[in-house]
Amino acid sequence: MKLLSAISLGSALILLTACSSTKATPPPPPPQVTPWVHLHIDELNTIAAEERYEIERDGDNVRLIIPVNGNFHPKRTLLLPSGLVPLSRVAKLLRGATDSHIQVTGYSDSLGDDTINQRLSLERAQAVASVLQLGGVSRNNMELISLGEADPRGDNATAAGREQNRRVVINIAPRMPATRVALAP
Repeated sequence: MKLLSAISLGSALILLTACSSTKATPPPPPPQVTPWVHLHIDELNTIAAEERYEIERDGDNVRLIIPVNGNFHPKRTLLLPSGLVPLSRVAKLLRGATDSHIQVTGYSDSLGDDTINQRLSLERAQAVASVLQLGGVSRNNMELISLGEADPRGDNATAAGREQNRRVVINIAPRMPATRVALAP
């Protein structure tokens, strides 16, 4: 009987030890997602070089700067046919940028009325965003901004400076992950 008690007590201790030494395994880390820009920066650089767009990169943020001259009708906000083809190529790339936020911002020079410049820059941004959307970029993935004559790149006192200031910028940035916030009842 003592042997049976010793065996049951030993089995209980082994079982108790096994249960207490089991550590909870942490959940696996989320899979690393490569930002869209790392996969497509070379293609964007090629398009920019071919079309005389400017491209600026700051980490995972990319700005594609499209001059108005040569891409838009000189007296209106319509894209010229020569401006549609490269934007269609950009749209083809951006439609896969589901991990990115795409901001299309229009700018103008400082000549003329501020209200008209604000409207012109918005209409130019809308024209670019429409081509992107027709090319398959989700409307929910884009934001339109009109800055008019704000944030000039060149001197508005010169023709060359004003030409630099009339532009549309496509800014591609990683989409920020949603954060979980506890809400009060």
